[in-house]
Amino acid sequence: MARNLKTFPILFAITALGISSVITQITVIREFINVFEGNEVVFGILFSLWLLLTGLGAWLAKFITSSRTQMFLLRLSLYLVAFLPIFHIILIRFFRDEIFIRGELPGLGPMIIWATILLIPYCILSGGLLTLACSILAVSDSDDRSIGRIYFFDNIGDILGGVLFTFILVRFCDNLTALYLPAILCLLGFLSLKPEGYGRGLFYSSLGIIGLISLFCVGWFVNLNSISLNWLYPYQKIVDHGESPYGRLVVTQSHDQISFFESGGHLFSVPNTFANEEIVHYALPQLPKVESVLLVSGGIAGVIDEIMKYDVRNIDYVELDPAIISAGVQHLDIHFPPVVHLHLDDGRKFIQKTDKKYDGVILDLPAPGSLQLNRFYTLEFFKEVRSVLLPGGVICFGAPGAENYISDDQARFLSSLKNTLKQVFKNVLIIPGEKNIFIASDSPLSSDIASLVSSRNIETVYVNKNYLTGRVTPERLSFVEGCIIDSVPVNHDLRPTAFFYRMRVWLSMFQENYRIPLIVVSLFFIVYFSRIGIVRKAIFSTGFTASSMEVIILLCYQILHGSVYTGIGMIIASFMLGLAIGSFMANRMISRHYTINRRSILEVEIAIVVYIILFMAMLFWGRTLLGDFSFALLTILIGALTGFEFPIAGKILFTSPWETAGSLYAADLLGASLGALLVGLFVIPVFGIYYTCLFLVAFKILIISGLLVRGRTAT
Repeated sequence: MARNLKTFPILFAITALGISSVITQITVIREFINVFEGNEVVFGILFSLWLLLTGLGAWLAKFITSSRTQMFLLRLSLYLVAFLPIFHIILIRFFRDEIFIRGELPGLGPMIIWATILLIPYCILSGGLLTLACSILAVSDSDDRSIGRIYFFDNIGDILGGVLFTFILVRFCDNLTALYLPAILCLLGFLSLKPEGYGRGLFYSSLGIIGLISLFCVGWFVNLNSISLNWLYPYQKIVDHGESPYGRLVVTQSHDQISFFESGGHLFSVPNTFANEEIVHYALPQLPKVESVLLVSGGIAGVIDEIMKYDVRNIDYVELDPAIISAGVQHLDIHFPPVVHLHLDDGRKFIQKTDKKYDGVILDLPAPGSLQLNRFYTLEFFKEVRSVLLPGGVICFGAPGAENYISDDQARFLSSLKNTLKQVFKNVLIIPGEKNIFIASDSPLSSDIASLVSSRNIETVYVNKNYLTGRVTPERLSFVEGCIIDSVPVNHDLRPTAFFYRMRVWLSMFQENYRIPLIVVSLFFIVYFSRIGIVRKAIFSTGFTASSMEVIILLCYQILHGSVYTGIGMIIASFMLGLAIGSFMANRMISRHYTINRRSILEVEIAIVVYIILFMAMLFWGRTLLGDFSFALLTILIGALTGFEFPIAGKILFTSPWETAGSLYAADLLGASLGALLVGLFVIPVFGIYYTCLFLVAFKILIISGLLVRGRTAT
């Protein structure tokens, strides 16, 4: 009976699943990052877990061979997939302080265990749905066309989901509200798959309608988002919150203090006079006169008030997220004086395009604990800053530290920053404290901050002789300088050394032993890879390469064009479009009975190697040509090559729809999972982008050699 179903309901259900999968993946990962104050480490691990568990679901579903059971599980899975994402968000927020100690940042080990438990239901079901749909869509056990068609329509859903979320939902909906749309689509897909017969059809129709009514009632009458957000900020009153393309902004009030949080991390609290004085009055008194200052972030926190004490004539204040400005004006009654010129832009892009010159540049940014922030601490960026400084001008920023103890990893982190500054400026000074304040200039610098401030008649609360005498001592200055290691590499855009050492500092906080889990994961992938045939190895390596290149492209876009959040929609949609184009072309070749064999896979593998080499050449020699269109085209190309290979492999290896689809989806997703984890979290931070690309080329050459050697045993 299931074999005689019309094709449209199956394809609609898979398209709805694709939309749900992408939107759920983005919202759940964003929620984890918001709740656990995560960086790319958290993102990479969650993305890897998602692909790993989805691949496991696709592999498990291949053991279900009964058509009746397949159809029942397809309907049941589609119904559950509609509601699970909403429960995911609620559970993440509720259990944050129920499972983990309130106020303590959880270690990676406990977080991975919790994330795995949470993601298993959705990922297993969504992965299994793909294999089940391939089996049901096949008109016979020998029909090898269903695999490519399901892959194509799943890609179409992914494209729609990425576009919908990035360009519409993220601008008008919070994480919870955004999940209602894919839930509705999955329920409509469930209704389209209702069985024949009055009794069973009525039951399934009633179940679907009840689900739709429940979603409407909860979405209209119950503000789940506000209720669940309050669980994350106990003993504080949330006075404002909202989602933007740059993260979640939450403003809380406790007594007379107002605090700003973005993406789960604490931005600043008002009042915080000491932090504002430190970032300004360590640097600006070094100058004989201060007429023009560029401030990147921090203006809402009160930094501008401290800069104004120098009678400046111009302050250019650059802030990326307009929501921070709006919240500051609304809740802090911020009014900028006439000399302040606000620019809603990425700080680095502003510096690249401005023709103004400044006496001082102040970066009031978080430490380079993410690849997004690292681009403000690189050799390339410091050279750009120097180009907008007047002769003898200063740059100042803070980095986390301690006054009396510096660990080995922290010493290497600080060394990377200082060694990078020394490549651009003649003099670099580090003032130790709760934050290590870096000051760099071509003019001489003095550590006697109290005398400098006093000579300018600047009124301060903390940065004065009484406070600094016991804080900025010669012993502490010498201690910090003695910890600097000259051999630590310079921090680059395409080789983020500072981020790597900052990540090691972050991981060392938890005192967890990662060797055993890493060994277990490594053994799993080694055993799996060694047991599959060469064509499945090719699919595994292509999944690995595609996810790695997507990470590389996102990082390169971020470095060259500012916040990745403003371009992630284009990158995701372009990649999914490429997958759809590639799978469509392969399916067309199969339907026209072109010769499909091992050589077809070999040609795709060679094309991928050529693509990576051309990408490296363009990145090295043609970086100025890499605009939005170029990045979109590059992403479409790697997506098309990936999408083309999958149906071809399905044709070559075909035995039965469930067996072939399950094994291929597993190989593809497991390879992508390993790529996201290994390349994004280790290879790029340690070796940089160029060596990462060379590593991918070497991996693909290994697969090409296997295809050439194995010959007739390639399956």
